[in-house]
Amino acid sequence: MTPPTGNRRPILAGFFRRLAVLRRCPASPPPGTRRGAVSLAGLAPQIREDLATGRKESDTWRLLYGFADDFRGSSTEGKRWLIGDEPALTGRRGLDAALAGMAEFFAGEAGLPVPAWVNGESRVAVPWYFVASSTWQHAYVLARTPAAFKAHGVFIAREVFDRA
Repeated sequence: MTPPTGNRRPILAGFFRRLAVLRRCPASPPPGTRRGAVSLAGLAPQIREDLATGRKESDTWRLLYGFADDFRGSSTEGKRWLIGDEPALTGRRGLDAALAGMAEFFAGEAGLPVPAWVNGESRVAVPWYFVASSTWQHAYVLARTPAAFKAHGVFIAREVFDRA
């Protein structure tokens, strides 16, 4: 038997963090939702908490990229659930707009109606919100951002969601 190395702590921390997100979800996921999937409404409180505890805003995008994978791996009913309920505000206008852009983008991709909550005044980033960390990337990102995100003042290259 190999003695413990202490390397399991990050795995457990990640597990408990994901469990905390699931406990805050407004409703249980329907059948056909990818295992462990969290709705946008369930992610918003976790994003707010992460920001309050000093995590970088760029780190919150890992949750949103994971959401993209969960959305694409879910049934039609699961996809409706993932975007249907309005997320609470995160305290960052750009991220609140990004959540709306995600809902609109993925609804369009799946052929679903866009939830009405995406049209709220607090769901548009003023000034514009660029996900790219370097200003030299802005021109590229402006050209590659899907219309659903542009409508919310959020600029992110489409290819970040084209993952295997």
